[in-house]
Amino acid sequence: MDIKTTRRMRVQSLIKERELTLKAFADKIDRSQGQVSAIAGASAHKGIGDALARHIENCLHLPHGHLDQPIADSNASVITTTTSRQLPVLGLASAGKLMENIQEANVSEYVIAPGPTGPQAFALRIEGISMEPRFQEGDKIVIDPDLEWKNGDYVYAMRISDNHGTFKQLRCEDGEMYLCATNPSFEPRYTRMDGEWTILGKARWRVEDL
Repeated sequence: MDIKTTRRMRVQSLIKERELTLKAFADKIDRSQGQVSAIAGASAHKGIGDALARHIENCLHLPHGHLDQPIADSNASVITTTTSRQLPVLGLASAGKLMENIQEANVSEYVIAPGPTGPQAFALRIEGISMEPRFQEGDKIVIDPDLEWKNGDYVYAMRISDNHGTFKQLRCEDGEMYLCATNPSFEPRYTRMDGEWTILGKARWRVEDL
C-alpha cells in the first residue's frame, strides 16, 4: 500500500471513529470542507502531503507519523503470534519511559504473553481506584501500541510534558476525545485529550496470577 492510500485510509478511519462530519473535521484541522472532501471524502482524489499529514496529527493530538502507519488487517500477520514471549511489567510512570528507552524503565518483573502481541507490547500494572470496578489496583493489563484504538477502548496515555501515564477508557463527545475514569466517584473523571496528551497503546488482555 502506498503512502497516499495509507494516509487517506487513516484519516477516513479517524473521521469515522470520532463520529465527525467532513465539515467538523475540516474545522478541527482549519481547512475548507472542499479540501477535506478531496483528501478523505467518498470520492477522494488528492493525496495528503507530508506537511498536511503532520498538521493533522498535531491538530488531533496524534503521535508524529501516526498517519503513515498502515492499518493492519485483523487477520494479517503483522502481530507476532506467540504465547511464550515475556512482557515487561511496568507501572504507570515507568511505562512512559519504556516507549523512549527500555533501559530506563526499571523492569524487574516479566509475564508470559497470553496471546499474540506486537513487538512493543508490555504489561501495565494498574495503580489506584480510578478504573474500579472494571479494573482493580494490581491488575496487569497487556498494552499493545500496534493495535488500532477507537472510541470506547481502554488505553494507556501519556502526558508529554512530564511523561505522566494514565490508564483510562477513551470516550468521544461532540467530536472531542476524553480519557474517562470508570469509577464514577473518581475526580476528575474526564480529562480532555488536548495537545498535552498522546495515546501510546490499547489494552488487549488482563494477565491473571493463579
